Amino acid sequence: MLNQQIVTSTLKSNTIDINEDSSYNISFDSDSILFFNLHSINQLSINVSVLDNVRARIIFWSEEDSDITIKENYEVNRDAFLNIIYGELSSGNINRHMECNLYQGSELLVDGASVTDSKKHQTFIANHLEGSTTSNLNNYGIVSEGGNYFLDVVGSIVKGATGSKAHQDSRILTISDNQSATVLPQLLIDENDVEASHAATVGQIDEMQLYYMQSRGLSEMESMALLMSGYLMPIARAITDETLSLHVEELINSKVSEICSQTKK
Repeated sequence: MLNQQIVTSTLKSNTIDINEDSSYNISFDSDSILFFNLHSINQLSINVSVLDNVRARIIFWSEEDSDITIKENYEVNRDAFLNIIYGELSSGNINRHMECNLYQGSELLVDGASVTDSKKHQTFIANHLEGSTTSNLNNYGIVSEGGNYFLDVVGSIVKGATGSKAHQDSRILTISDNQSATVLPQLLIDENDVEASHAATVGQIDEMQLYYMQSRGLSEMESMALLMSGYLMPIARAITDETLSLHVEELINSKVSEICSQTKK
């Protein structure tokens, strides 16, 4: 397995194409954005440290069909900010475990979007280890024919981490009876002076929404495509690079059209 050490202030390119099993140790010592483009690999391990007062953003993008196991560990230090964006449009099986430790005044924002017609099991854990920390774990997805999707989301606030905020939003759209989708939202709270919330929905397209949209002149296929796109587009809007954001929107629209055509059959 290839092992690489990265310090963002010395990085020549912000786009990293991963073509073989790899392990990365990354230190964000200045405000930076890293884009990981995942190709035909089976294992990826990432250890990240975001130093004090640094703002960092990491984007993971996968369209490949290979099976992959991903382990991610993050340390977000004092008054630092980390935004992790996941785009999972691959047809391969994915097993992801992400765990983030938050220290005094730090913040974690996760924006995830996935399409599942295979097996995707994902775990996201935010550990609030000191006071005034914030986590927002947002995951949206579509599970189509034959898909098996399991999402485990954990927000943990330890004793003494006063003023911390742990929030979760998980919304999964199922478009077939031949699928499995499970969401486990968990809040482990050992402190009183905190904010914590979770919202989780798993279900099929609302027939009343379809009826309303069709009554306004849209076809059934057009209505389904719009509703499905609404679950995935937040990831495109979270990407600040305009060219990349437009590219992601095009890929999402293409994937939604593919799902709609298969559903119609």
